[in-house]
Amino acid sequence: MMMRETYLRSGRFDSLYRVFGWLLILEAILMLLPLAVCLLCGETDWLAFACSFVATGIAGGALAFSYRRSHAPIYRREGYLLISSVWIFFSIFGMIPFLLSASPLTLTDAFFETMSGFTTTGASVIPDVEAQSRGILLWRALIQWLGGLGIVMFLIAIIPSLNDSGGISLFNAEVTGISHDKLHPRIRQTALSLWTVYALLTLLQIATLLFLGMGVFDSVCQACSTMSTGGFSTRNDSIGAWHSPAIAWAVTAFMFTGGVNFILVYNAVRGKGRQLFRNNVFRTYVVIVLASVGMMSLRLHSEGATGVNNLLLSPLFMVSSAVTSTGFEYSSFIPFAAWGPLPLIIIIMLMTCGACAGSTTGGIKIDRIVALSKNLRNEIVHTLMPNSIKRVVVGGKEIPQNVMLRLVGFITIYMLTVVAGAMAMTACGYPLTDSLFASTSCMGNAGLGFGATGAGYSMLPDTLKWLFSFEMLIGRLEIYPVLALCYAPLWSR
Repeated sequence: MMMRETYLRSGRFDSLYRVFGWLLILEAILMLLPLAVCLLCGETDWLAFACSFVATGIAGGALAFSYRRSHAPIYRREGYLLISSVWIFFSIFGMIPFLLSASPLTLTDAFFETMSGFTTTGASVIPDVEAQSRGILLWRALIQWLGGLGIVMFLIAIIPSLNDSGGISLFNAEVTGISHDKLHPRIRQTALSLWTVYALLTLLQIATLLFLGMGVFDSVCQACSTMSTGGFSTRNDSIGAWHSPAIAWAVTAFMFTGGVNFILVYNAVRGKGRQLFRNNVFRTYVVIVLASVGMMSLRLHSEGATGVNNLLLSPLFMVSSAVTSTGFEYSSFIPFAAWGPLPLIIIIMLMTCGACAGSTTGGIKIDRIVALSKNLRNEIVHTLMPNSIKRVVVGGKEIPQNVMLRLVGFITIYMLTVVAGAMAMTACGYPLTDSLFASTSCMGNAGLGFGATGAGYSMLPDTLKWLFSFEMLIGRLEIYPVLALCYAPLWSR
């Protein structure tokens, strides 16, 4: 403990305090958008956002001003500390509007809702979202959109001074996946390019939903939640509230796109679409989706479902929602909870798997699944032919053995955390299936509910809400940045 306190007082964190101040200023500026919507719509929640803006702006401004001359280098350990803490403090300040709104949430519920938003989980404790003000609904969508590619990633894109080794450390600490590829030599250019594609896809979805008959406000909120693969909706019945197959098809397409590595999306936009199908991770992603849809369609057909909407759209929508950790729901046949045990198992597996690394999705990521399966094949071959040498290649890059060990460790800790969360929920008296589904959903940042959480997470005890909030955090940050803070040698000189 003395070592950690000495390190914190050493001045090495001054640059982090400055960056953290900028981040809080960014969050304060973001609060002006729902504040303006509240004023335009004549909603009293404008006062909640005004107070939140002042509190967050003062805190951020004080930090940024006090440490404005700091140029201490940002190394890996500082990056891990910033990445881990910023999501917590962003949620603390981001929950203020929920506490002060006309329909205020409790402290536990407000933190859960905000953490669920920033981590793009989409699990909600608000029983009736349609009773909330438009300002609150927009705030839920905005925090998901900002958390989609990453809070710090956005700051790197807009602050030129982070175009150095410090920016690279922050980039590596926040970006998910096995390896952290760059589009350009300068890290700021990479972040700016990815955010540009992300923003353009969001605008394209807004235009598409408007064309299909959805209102302006709903289109903006649904697009922000879709591209971030978050899942917060402005309607209690999610996408099913519009009763429009066309809208469901459009949302499905954008959910699927959100599950693709954004570097591949960027290259495809620039005319390098062939890289998509040359990438073995993307091909595996497509196969997983098609195989899951096929099994679900057969199950629904056995239940008497007919037609394209029932046999193709509904299962494709749910599979895309689960594998991309979006959490939207839509069914033109019967509610998902009544689909039977096979679709339930498929959804749990998809939430655990996740989509491609470098996307906005949660879960283990397909890249790791591909690497693990190839390594397993190599071990089998090596058992039969000890002198053989096989490489593990994922996405065109060879995975070193030390990275494979880290990967196996990640998956092990991930699964143990899911089991621990499920055990804690069963200890509170909930059925095993409901507990496993909820823990998998929160750890994978999916937000889907089943059984006890089918109508939302509001009925869970506060203890489980705090536990699942922690699962959302470590699931979004992929465990190691959080666990690294508990490693004593990290703080030594």
